[in-house]
Amino acid sequence: MTVNKDIISTDCNSSSPNTATTIAERNFILKNVLSEIKRVVTAQQFDMWFSGIRLSAITENNITFTVPNDFIKEWLYTNYLDIFSNTVYKILNSLREVVFSTYSEINDHYAYLPTASNQTESVDTNTHQETSYTLNKHYGFETFVVEPCNRLAHASAVAVAESPGQAYNPLFIHGSSGLGKTHLLHAINNVLQTKHGLNTFYLSCERFISHYISTIRSNSWGVFRSLYNGIDALLIDDIQLFENSQGSREEFFHIFNTLYNAKKQIVITSDSPPESIKFLEDRLVSRFKWGLLCSINTPTIETRIAIIEKKALLLGINLPCEFATYFAQNINGNIREIEGAIARLNKELRLTKSNATLSLIKRIVQELSCSKKLVNIEAILEAVSKRYNVSVSQILSKQRLRSITLPRQVAMYLSRKLTGMSLSEIGGYIGGRDHSTVIHADEKISTLAKKDKNLLFSLQKLESDLSR
Repeated sequence: MTVNKDIISTDCNSSSPNTATTIAERNFILKNVLSEIKRVVTAQQFDMWFSGIRLSAITENNITFTVPNDFIKEWLYTNYLDIFSNTVYKILNSLREVVFSTYSEINDHYAYLPTASNQTESVDTNTHQETSYTLNKHYGFETFVVEPCNRLAHASAVAVAESPGQAYNPLFIHGSSGLGKTHLLHAINNVLQTKHGLNTFYLSCERFISHYISTIRSNSWGVFRSLYNGIDALLIDDIQLFENSQGSREEFFHIFNTLYNAKKQIVITSDSPPESIKFLEDRLVSRFKWGLLCSINTPTIETRIAIIEKKALLLGINLPCEFATYFAQNINGNIREIEGAIARLNKELRLTKSNATLSLIKRIVQELSCSKKLVNIEAILEAVSKRYNVSVSQILSKQRLRSITLPRQVAMYLSRKLTGMSLSEIGGYIGGRDHSTVIHADEKISTLAKKDKNLLFSLQKLESDLSR
């Protein structure tokens, strides 16, 4: 159902029909939003991430949902923001910025900019806090698991936090989704605010673009530029999203120059290095390289185990190494998905008031795997066989020719990602190999795909065909 009216709210507790939505209206809108979302997520996902959501405010530019805690808020921002934005547009028949807040932040300011008609071209010293995400205090350097795959990125982030504008400027961190880039941004920002008392501004590229669009609508360029040019540090996440917005890239270029020339710290993250971002102008690519580029690579199984143990410990869960190892070997996803599994385990333990058991962990792994569309390993072998013009028997064989090794590693990579099988099961099926061989294949293909666009295209095509 579409709500065809312009709803403006300045007070989440107001019931005045002239200035705000009533509680009944907000509940009606929330019900319709959640009903739409329920159609596109599994029952398990809905119960885990959406059951505690409330609708606290609607303005002409924003709609704010409150959630129980910071972890759920960050998870929704990272994984479900697009779904919320599309659903809100469908329900309200107008474009609004989706904002997530926790129950404890209910009194925060919700809009990017003042919406009053008498808005002035000035910004007070706290305006950046109204525009930026609320930072996750749990994402600190002390909770970041340092391993060879992320050691340089971590050390660089610490250096920037200790000497902003001097150590590495800009700092550009790139790597696949869910490997810890956002964690480091939060950690840097927390130190800059608490230790140095700096006026910092952290946001995603998507929110920067949205802010840029809302500025066009309101024609409030003085406020926009004063806001960004007056900060001490800018931390922007997922810069690759700029590739589809030329106007915002142009504006960001000028902001970058202003901050850099004033020796203000800039930290950027992306899923790929600057030169690999489509449509990114050379002048921006060169500026991103003025400082330090560093990558975060796919973690080894040992790193995944260490991360699981540390995340569990932070939640007060006593997780034996055997249990952590099972999680690490069988959750076929990135670190963010591992965090989701640990959150699910924590929820189960709090409800049952019991200790973790291997049977419970196996059940959680199985349920999380079932929430995805699983692919038969035989179908993967057949698809890879056709793609690379080798027989299935050759893939399963012990031959080590490159023409056979690459398809075999691709089959292992896709099997780990799409089947829900354990590492040992995949290795055993593909020629009786052990789990370490599957891990090596997965890491090898992940690394090659970042450098070889043809391989990346092949993987995307295979995955798309197999997931239909």
